[in-house]
Amino acid sequence: MERGNTILKLRRIHKSFSGHNGELKVLQDISFQVCAGEIIALIGPSGCGKTTLMSIIAGLIEPDQGEVMREAGLRLAYVFQEPRLLPWKTVEANVSFVQRNFLQQSEAEAIKSDLLRRAGLAEYRDAYPGQLSGGMKQRLELVRALSVKPELLLMDEPFKSLDLALQHQLRELLLTEHARAGFAVLLITHDPEEAVMLADRVLVLSDKPSAVHEEIVIDVPLRERSRKDGEIFAKAEQITDYLLS
Repeated sequence: MERGNTILKLRRIHKSFSGHNGELKVLQDISFQVCAGEIIALIGPSGCGKTTLMSIIAGLIEPDQGEVMREAGLRLAYVFQEPRLLPWKTVEANVSFVQRNFLQQSEAEAIKSDLLRRAGLAEYRDAYPGQLSGGMKQRLELVRALSVKPELLLMDEPFKSLDLALQHQLRELLLTEHARAGFAVLLITHDPEEAVMLADRVLVLSDKPSAVHEEIVIDVPLRERSRKDGEIFAKAEQITDYLLS
């Protein structure tokens, strides 16, 4: 893959938390960069600090040491593990709420209507989050993130609670928008197969204190990947071996 300019760089990130049993080191000396348009998957053992790292990238928490360097004016969007919808606003209003600081109203309306239709939510635009199923809420989370035209989309295991059909639908929506708009994606996953099917690079993290154990590059074009492809299967097996070692 030919990479674009660097839009995010992490340099020697460290993070610890204090607890009853003393200091817990979570992240140790993590460095990598994200280029415009590329998809990077973060994978590692449960509890190794992937969500903590994503929160640092998003600016929600500060590292103890190290630097997070973002391209000036970089537009971030975040799809959390669990939906962060506003329960007192309708489906449509939830999307409009996040768009209002980024887009002109006419552009925002067109993007919102298109994404709601493609996510199968157009007929529920006047419903409230409490009236939606879990899968519909997660669809709305993705729509909200895409609706602001992000340059970097952060995704923390966005498909883990969905059935296979819905996982496929949302991955297709993500990849179609990615191909059209060219934003970068940083995706947390526990699934080696998902990582090699979606990412240009896979960063395998070690257990706590977490560091980048291995970087695996997937050279097969996104739309040409198949689970039956020998190279793709071998990469997934390689990641699995790292996780089990």
